[in-house]
Amino acid sequence: MEEGLFTRELDINSCGKSTSLTLYQKEVGDVSCVVWDAAIVLAKYLETRCNNMPNWLRGRIAVELGGGLGCVGLTAACFGADVTITDLPEVIPLMQKNAEANRTVWSTSGGKVCTKILQWGSELPEWKIPDIVLLADCVYYEESVEPLVKTLYNLTDADTEVFLSQEKRDSEKQQMVWKMFQELLQKHFEITMVPEEEHHPEFCCPDIVVLRARKKS
Repeated sequence: MEEGLFTRELDINSCGKSTSLTLYQKEVGDVSCVVWDAAIVLAKYLETRCNNMPNWLRGRIAVELGGGLGCVGLTAACFGADVTITDLPEVIPLMQKNAEANRTVWSTSGGKVCTKILQWGSELPEWKIPDIVLLADCVYYEESVEPLVKTLYNLTDADTEVFLSQEKRDSEKQQMVWKMFQELLQKHFEITMVPEEEHHPEFCCPDIVVLRARKKS
């Protein structure tokens, strides 16, 4: 084990077959250092949905924005998705480490994983429109709201499914940022809340919301 790192195991159940992801985390850091609860909730939601619809992710193109340690994107790959996990340059090394550490897990299912630097708000001239976009706990800083929505708009079309999980925080500032994000997103996307009964029964929390969005025609 490298100094300053520790691991967390995330069990993945695919149609009765169990495996697990080994996720390296930092002992010290601010953002993109540990797997946040919202990422676990979204990952287990993907698992639940795929066990109900076994071919839902198989062969589909998925992009995770603000992927951090890669938990959600790697889970999607475990169910056969072709996943690009993105974040800022300083985050990519540990993300790549987690992708490589779990290669035998996601490749066995037919999934594919690559990592890519993406600054929200930047142009996306060479990107193929994905089938699915995933985000977990990406709405935190006020200054990132507009660039994030711009990226979502530029990355998607009316057929792209967007799944977003977010922990609802108590501070007045965080509530304001979350409201600002939803209002801006609603200008371009139809948004519905995923009901709790569709979440994984053991990984469902009233403080973590999962939204599904689709770009308006």
